[in-house]
This record gives sequence, C-alpha cells and structure tokens, in this order.
Amino acid sequence: MRGTELFDEKEYLTDPFTREAISFIQRHKDEPFFLYLTYNAVHGPLQAPERHRDSFADIADKNRRIYAGMLAALDEGVGKVLEQLRQLGLEKDTLLFFINDNGGATNNASDNGPLQNRKGTLFEGGIRVPFMLRWPGRLNAGQVYDHPVICIDIFATAVGACAQLPGDLKLDGVDLIPYLTGKKKTAPHQVLFWDYGENRYAVRKANFKLVKMSDDAMLFDLSSDISEARDLKQAKPNIFSELEKDYKQWKSQMPEPLWVPKRDRPKEKQKKQKKNK
Repeated sequence: MRGTELFDEKEYLTDPFTREAISFIQRHKDEPFFLYLTYNAVHGPLQAPERHRDSFADIADKNRRIYAGMLAALDEGVGKVLEQLRQLGLEKDTLLFFINDNGGATNNASDNGPLQNRKGTLFEGGIRVPFMLRWPGRLNAGQVYDHPVICIDIFATAVGACAQLPGDLKLDGVDLIPYLTGKKKTAPHQVLFWDYGENRYAVRKANFKLVKMSDDAMLFDLSSDISEARDLKQAKPNIFSELEKDYKQWKSQMPEPLWVPKRDRPKEKQKKQKKNK
C-alpha cells in the first residue's frame, strides 16, 4: 500500500522500505521529523533476496540459511539509513530506536537460544527482544543497560527528547534518557505487566517473574534462571502472592480492549460478529 492505494512493488520488499525511508529523510532534512520504519523482515514467508542466496552456504539448515539472508538485507537497510543521516549531518541530533516486536517464532528457523519458548507466549522467548538506542549527541556508545525496559518507553523517551510534557500527564512509559546518562540511578520500572487475553498474563518485579499461560501459574527468578526452568511458586509463596496481587490491581485499572483476537472472543460474540458481516 502507498497511503490507501494498492502499489505494485517489483523489488524485494525490505529494499523499498529502505528506499522510501531515505527519501523521507531527504525531504525533511531541514526540519524536525519522526520516521516510523517498520521492516517486516525477518518474518515469514522465508524469502531471501537473490544477492544473498549463496551468502550463507556454510549454514546446513536451508531455512536457517534463508533466514540469515533476510537478516543481512535488513542489516544493509539500517546501514543505508544511518549513512544517509551521516551524509546530511543529522546523525548527532537523531535519536534512533531499534527493537523487535516479539521473540522468534521457531517454526521459521529462528532461534531464541537459552530463552524459554517462543513468539506467542509470555515466557522470555516470547517477550525478551533486542532493544537499542542511538543518539550520538547525548548517549555514550557501547554501554549496556541491565534494568528492564519496555517498548511503551519509546513514546515517553521520544517526546522527552524534544518537548516538555505537562506535569499532570500520566504515561505508562518512562523517559529512558536520564537513566541511560546516569542522572537517575534507580530502575525505570518497579514492576512490568503483560496481558495476553483470557487466563494469560505475566508480571515482572525486580528479577522475579510470574507467568500464567493456562490454568497453572509459575514463578521464576530470572537472575539465576534465564531459561525459566525452575518453578519457585511453592518455594516462595509470598512473592508469588505479591505479584499476583500486583497484577489484579493493575488489571482493575485497565479499560476493556477495543480489539480482541478471535480465539479469545466468547462464542456468542463470534457468531454475532459473523452475522453482522
């Protein structure tokens, strides 16, 4: 789609995303701009560009080989965007976020390493993802930040970089810059929540994490068990109860979702929606 019109793109789609992003930067180089560049790589269907067809011949698994080619194309695209910022003299003043939307699906040759499970779950394999910030004018290169952050921090951080938010405006996210520069020494979040529909949620508080993906809930200490292999619910019942209470309190403040996956809709609602169509 280009706007709301169908557009017949002839190139490997990762490359046009890069092309259009660079064009946008060139058109807005003389004014503040916001660019939301949502590559669909790496994602199914598994299709690598022809130039990378033989680039990873040393990888035995065919699907993994294609996956690596897709990732290489993505890496090239990000590199071209950064190079354009350098050429235009905008690199120092541009705040850039790079983040994945979820963990690997594993049925498309992705590999979550030691992390438990995959995309579509609330285990670390589903929600722990790469998250990088780059702002040469403000942030030192190469630092690693160990406290948990979350994608909703992007809004607060981006706005905080260019405007003063009203003091009475309450945001779920946190401006990360004062934490990354050392101005603030505490963790950005005391507790984090994920809700994935009926009977599926997760809570992280410090290094403890409660995961509920079915009728059973589990408790893990991520500082010593990144693979979420040892359930501590029986060994630490007080911590388990505390996180469960935190979730219920948070959930009570949330409005009903405006969009619900089909699998989570009551059967009578599914029939009604189908009839309305």
